[in-house]
This record gives sequence, C-alpha cells and structure tokens, in this order.
Amino acid sequence: MHYSDLHLSTQFGLIGLVLVLWTGLLMKALVYFRRESAGIRPLYPDSWNGAQCQALEGFRLLIGLGLVPLWAVYVFIVPSASTKWSFGYLQVISLIAMLSVTYAWTVLLAARNWKRFDAFPQSFLVIIAFLVLWWGTAFSAIGWMLAEASTPTKVHMFSGVYAAREMPYLTGQQNILPSGWSGPETPSG
Repeated sequence: MHYSDLHLSTQFGLIGLVLVLWTGLLMKALVYFRRESAGIRPLYPDSWNGAQCQALEGFRLLIGLGLVPLWAVYVFIVPSASTKWSFGYLQVISLIAMLSVTYAWTVLLAARNWKRFDAFPQSFLVIIAFLVLWWGTAFSAIGWMLAEASTPTKVHMFSGVYAAREMPYLTGQQNILPSGWSGPETPSG
C-alpha cells in the first residue's frame, strides 16, 4: 500500500487510520467474546417483547452474514482492479470502508445496554428502521464502489481519419476562397 505520488504525511495518515480501525475492530470483538463467554445478556428497553429482542439479534446475525460475501468480493476484486478512478487510491479507500462497516457491526454486536440510548426513542420500529436504513446505505455504497472497481476501463479509440469541414461563407468577398472553389451553393428561390 505504498503510493509514491502521495505526500509522506498523507501515507502515514492513511496507515494510521487503517491501524486505528483494526485496533478498534479487534477490541470490540474481544469485548463481545468476553461478554458472550461470561453469559452476559443484552439489556433491552422494557417496552420491547421477547420477539422484538430476538428480531434484533437475528438482524445483527444477518448483518454479519452479509459482511462475509462483501469481504469475499473485496478480496477478489480490489487486487485486480485497475486504478481508473481519478484519485487512484481504490485499495486503501475500499479497505477503510470495509473495516469501518465491520467495526460498526462489532459495535452493534457488543452493545449490551439498549436502554441507555437516549438519543433514539426506545421504539422498536424506530430503531430497526434506523438500522436498516444505515446498513442498507453502507452496503449499497460499498457495493457500488466495488462494482465500479470491477468494470473494465473504457478505451477511447480514434480512427485517425478526420474529414475537413467546409468553412461557412463568411463574407461576400470572393477573394478569401481558394482558387477554383466557388463557395457554397445558395438555393435559388
């Protein structure tokens, strides 16, 4: 992941961002596995019933299963993709995007106290609608980015044959025309 056209500070910034995302991802995964092994169950709002709690847990699992093919597509497409993008940093930007959504999934997994999210109403439908909208947007954006990366670059080929265009009759003076040419025919009418 070395780009010679980037300033050294930009390279360090991108590498630092990747390292921070990896570290956060690993820490949240460790927290999740520690809590699971200890048997600590999530706390859901009191207004939710058991089916709604199971639906949220199923949604979290569905997101994780959706990340598996997304990572597979990333692994197969990005190394072979051409750098046709104007900024040409497809590999590092797509890695940051993939790490970000994976980190967001581990945050969703490790969330234990759903009662303390005061920024959102504790309505099940509002929380599920927000999560579906957020994850749908994230998956669509990354899918679009990977689809654009996998399309071959368009090669514009010119034939090399150019027909000369006639000059319009600019003035009434005949002396500007080449010899032997009488100018455009005017319709008689």
